[in-house]
Amino acid sequence: MKKPEIVEKIRSVINQTKAHKDTFAIPELVSILNQELEQAPQDAGPREEIVLLFVESTTNALASSPIYSATLVRELYRNVLDVAASFDIPRENLLEDLLFQTLRRPAEGKKAKRSKQKDVRARILRAALAEFSEKGYHATTIDSIAVRAGIAKGTVYRHFRTKQALFNGLKEKTLSEFEEHAREDLTREKDILKIIESVIRIYLTFFEKNSAFFKVIIQEQQDFGREFSEKFINELILSLPGLKRSCWKAAKTGRLKQMNYFTVFFGIVGFLNGIIQKWLHEGGEGSLLDEAQTVREVLFYGIVAEAGENRRINPLKVIS
Repeated sequence: MKKPEIVEKIRSVINQTKAHKDTFAIPELVSILNQELEQAPQDAGPREEIVLLFVESTTNALASSPIYSATLVRELYRNVLDVAASFDIPRENLLEDLLFQTLRRPAEGKKAKRSKQKDVRARILRAALAEFSEKGYHATTIDSIAVRAGIAKGTVYRHFRTKQALFNGLKEKTLSEFEEHAREDLTREKDILKIIESVIRIYLTFFEKNSAFFKVIIQEQQDFGREFSEKFINELILSLPGLKRSCWKAAKTGRLKQMNYFTVFFGIVGFLNGIIQKWLHEGGEGSLLDEAQTVREVLFYGIVAEAGENRRINPLKVIS
C-alpha cells in the first residue's frame, strides 16, 4: 500500500475515536498494520519499512488529535512490537525509530498547538486588561473584550468560562510576572541592606507599572492587597533561601537589631501598602519611586531626629 492510503486509513480511525474511548483505537490501528504486513512480500526489509511507515504516520496523526496522550502512544508501540515480532522482524531494528518518534514528533505537534493557544490567551488577557482598566469590572463585557482582541466571543469562552474567571486569570498573570521579576532581581544582591532597598524598589515599581489594573482590583476586591502582600513575602523567601541566614549574621555583627524575621518583612510590605494607597488616592500623580528614599529612611532610621537620653532599649528575642 502507498503512504497516502496508509495515512488516510490511520486518520480515519483516529478521527472517529472519542477522547474517552481512546484505547479502542489501538486494536483498529493494529489491524491496519497486520493487514499490510500480511500482504507484503515475505522479506524482512519491506516488512520493516511498512512498520516504520505505520509508526511515523500514526504518531503524526495522534500528535495533532485530541486523543493524544503519552499513555496511548506507549500502548500503541507495545502492540506494534508484538505484531512485528509475529512477522519475525527484529525488535532492535524498530526500537531506535520508536524512540525517535516518541521524543520528536508528538513534542513538535503539541508544542505548536500550545504555542498557538498561548498566543490567543495572551491576546485575550491584554484586551481584558485594557477593558477593565478603562471601564472597570462591571462595565466590561466578554463581548467588548472579544472585539478589542479581534477574536470571536466563543474563543474567549473556550479559554475563560466567565468574566470572573478572566479577571482571576489576569490576577494570576500579574502575580506570576511579579514572582519572576522578584526572583530575578533579588538574587543579584548579597548585602542585607541592599536587599531591603531592592525589596522597596521592586514592590513600588511593580505597582506603578500596573497601576491601572491595581486600581480596578482594589475597587473590586479589597482582600487582594493582603493576597499580593503574602505572595510577595513567599516569593521573597523562595527567591532568597539564604535571606534568613543573612539577617541572622547581620544581627550578630550589630548591623541589624535582633528581631523576628517574618515580622520585619511583613512590616515593610505593610508600610509600602500604605504609601501605595496614598498614591492611588491622590490619582497616581508622580512616581512611586520618589517615595523610596523616604521609606528607606523611616525603615532604617525611624522618624525621631534625636533619641532621648533616657530612652529605654527593649531587645527583642529572635523567634524566627
